[in-house]
Amino acid sequence: MCSKDSIISTTSKCHKVVVELGLGDGQLLEKVVRDRKSTQTCYVGIEIDAKQIQLARDKLREKNVYLVNESFEKVISCFPDNYVDEFIFVLPPPEYIDKSMESQWSSFYLDIIKKLKENGSLTMVTEIINNLLEPVTDCEFEIWKNWLMSKFTSLGFIIKEAYDDSPRYFSSHYLEQFRGDTSRIKMVTLILLKPHSISS
Repeated sequence: MCSKDSIISTTSKCHKVVVELGLGDGQLLEKVVRDRKSTQTCYVGIEIDAKQIQLARDKLREKNVYLVNESFEKVISCFPDNYVDEFIFVLPPPEYIDKSMESQWSSFYLDIIKKLKENGSLTMVTEIINNLLEPVTDCEFEIWKNWLMSKFTSLGFIIKEAYDDSPRYFSSHYLEQFRGDTSRIKMVTLILLKPHSISS
């Protein structure tokens, strides 16, 4: 399904390459594509769930949108180093962000940073939930957010922005659901840059 040649032949004619990890039903990428209105940008959506990607295909019919039904790791490996302008990762699954699984996912983000162009970005929206489903205290949230920022800095990213909640122009079923329960589910958005000094 994913070959290096097919990815490159599809995206090389565009000035920019934006990749969404975990496309779901395509709601978020559809909004990003429509808001940015750039025919010079190639958008790649990656989703492993075949039913979800079919829903996304029904929404996203633009010629500059390429959808791939495969794992993140397989598709990312198809990109050359220093190639992608922006990755978007909204509400990553636990195996890509949970503190308890940190040793498993660190290498994944090291691969992401290799694939980014210099000054390319990873926009990540993630959340903290109390294990007992109690309200998340401000202290818990700050400790977790600081750990998250420290972790990504240690991987080589520069933090361009870090703010509570998710970007208002981002829209998806789960984002809307989480925004409705802000005491028990607290979200943070990190905009992370690849610095000039990181090379492949």
